[in-house]
Amino acid sequence: MASVKRVEKKNGQVVYRIRVSLGEDKSGKQIVKVSTYTVKQTATPKQQEREANQYAMALEDRLKNGESYEGEEMSFEDYAEKWLANAKTELAYSTYESYTHIINDVILPHFKTYKVARIRTPNIEIFYKSLMGRYSNGSIRKIANVMSGMFRTAVRWQMIQINPCRDAKVPKNDEEEPQLKFFTPEQSLMFLETLNTRFYRKVRGHQRIDDTGKPYNVADYQEPYQTSTQLIVFYTLSLYCGFRKGETLALHWSDIDFEKREIHISKSVGMSEDGIVLKKPKTATSVRTVSFPAAIVPLLKQYRQEYNIYRLSTGDKWQGNGNLFIQWNGKIMDRSTPYHYFKHHIEFVNKWIKEHEGEAKERGFEELPTIPLHGLRHSCATLLNYLDINLIDISKILGHAKSSTTMDIYAHSFEKQNKEAANKIDDFLEQSAGKAV
Repeated sequence: MASVKRVEKKNGQVVYRIRVSLGEDKSGKQIVKVSTYTVKQTATPKQQEREANQYAMALEDRLKNGESYEGEEMSFEDYAEKWLANAKTELAYSTYESYTHIINDVILPHFKTYKVARIRTPNIEIFYKSLMGRYSNGSIRKIANVMSGMFRTAVRWQMIQINPCRDAKVPKNDEEEPQLKFFTPEQSLMFLETLNTRFYRKVRGHQRIDDTGKPYNVADYQEPYQTSTQLIVFYTLSLYCGFRKGETLALHWSDIDFEKREIHISKSVGMSEDGIVLKKPKTATSVRTVSFPAAIVPLLKQYRQEYNIYRLSTGDKWQGNGNLFIQWNGKIMDRSTPYHYFKHHIEFVNKWIKEHEGEAKERGFEELPTIPLHGLRHSCATLLNYLDINLIDISKILGHAKSSTTMDIYAHSFEKQNKEAANKIDDFLEQSAGKAV
């Protein structure tokens, strides 16, 4: 049985020295493992003794079963492997993949040879400082969150007493904190207009090979460029309804009520080792029903007609299950497709505007800002606020648990609309003053 000895340090802190005998090695030398355990300092002596004995029993069981989780002995590299194996059962697969990348490519190269219990707060801060200039402030915060999560688990597994990340200062690069990127209401409408526009792009002359293997030259020609109906639907719903990418990709035709003009959000797209899977939305309040404008009903019906015609044309190759957004065989559209086309479309439109200034001006087209795909959700919130939709309703549409969350996220993007509201008050007061005179 493990022996437990109470020790009071000079500073008054109470710890327990625990010795566990594990028999003898091949040379007859006794194998003893010693561990120091810090008990809760505000507890009574009896409570401290009980706590230490419980830890000692758990430690002895682990050691005798050949499973050592001693922070003094385990390398950070070995611990990272155990932590990831445990995290894999608790995290969404995409999150697990992201954490694996951060740990293997960023954290391990620095802490690989350290023992877990030998990593102190100054070591953490030196590591954080080494990230400056190589990573953005947001990326450094994410890396710090992963580190802190790993050490919280080490505390829970009783490998260490204190999380060294708890008091570590996370530095910031001397750069302006990135703000939300979104379209203004005017830019949102223009973006949708570009999706519905048939452009032409010049293709330079080049050489081709005919069926007989002989080369021949092709002169310059104009090639049409137009967004597919299903992607127009994807971006339109993202912009008018504020859906997250995973929520939009997970939509099925059965989720749309054309009579009530409502879309029910009950699932999202995630990743597993086997590929794309459907999962629950981000939060409980993300399960919601959102109304859509009557103006997009014709677009949805047009897409449903094209969808059904295409489904019949694929015959027995069709593998869809009523999902709106598809690959060539009816399976759910790949998660990266909407992003890649969105990025390409903005680049194409901005290039076309530069090359066709006169025509662009006639159409009312101006260069669009480069925003992430998730920026369409931010653009939706900005548009709703511009249309004087109250904050609580915007929060419900976006699926936020609290309206304060909506305000925290979109305070900056609402600033312009708030100034316009203040100007309206000024106008009102001026009119009122004029009437009083």
